[in-house]
Amino acid sequence: MRGDNQIIRGRRSRTPLTNRLLAVLPPLESSELLARAEPVELMPGQVLSEPFEAITHVYFPLDALISLLAVTSDGSVVEIGMIGNEGLAGAAALLGKSSLPYRTMVHGPGRALRTDLLTLEALAAQHVRVQRLILRYLHALLAQLAQTAVCNRFHSTGQRLAYLLLASQDRLSSATFPWSRDFLAHLLGADRASVNLTVTQMKKAGLIRQARGQITILDREGLLQTSCECYGIIRAEFDQLFASTLMIPT
Repeated sequence: MRGDNQIIRGRRSRTPLTNRLLAVLPPLESSELLARAEPVELMPGQVLSEPFEAITHVYFPLDALISLLAVTSDGSVVEIGMIGNEGLAGAAALLGKSSLPYRTMVHGPGRALRTDLLTLEALAAQHVRVQRLILRYLHALLAQLAQTAVCNRFHSTGQRLAYLLLASQDRLSSATFPWSRDFLAHLLGADRASVNLTVTQMKKAGLIRQARGQITILDREGLLQTSCECYGIIRAEFDQLFASTLMIPT
């Protein structure tokens, strides 16, 4: 069931929070967007949009993680994309289609800035730099979706779990995640037995610690060696995105 967004009131973050897309906008465009956005707290498992449902709001995660999930006719799901503080959930609706064929769900609780889709469309129409930044972000996101399809088809549960953990750490700057084995199986679209075996092997190898619904990275370098090439390919796309934003003309 979809959870209601909770507006953050009077909370003071222990560390500075930002969204990398918002951070690279020029001051004028950034201030206009922030003036029309509201802070919300996203809960684990909260559904932000269902397949083919009209999208009304977009979210800039600060320290939350959002999954894009493909859903089959029998209710099975698999993660096809991840959005954290490098991105924007709902951005694809700016291409002129108000609904998308996948579920958008929070898999890492945290904070985000939310604004309605019409507001962002108006800002993109008014400011070419907003429009170009979002289009460049969508290019990187589409590259992620395509590479994830390859990963889900050809790579092992262990490789895919290593990628999930590494990509999540990049976006959260944290090594610990509130995920049970059942939830990992849900995200990976894998059976529980395969996930159990993979987690057990990673624990024995000293790569992770997993207990009481939490998983912690102990050896990032080891996970890099375990992961497939997809992690490096997708990371390079987003690194290139933020390097290229410096060259967006005014």
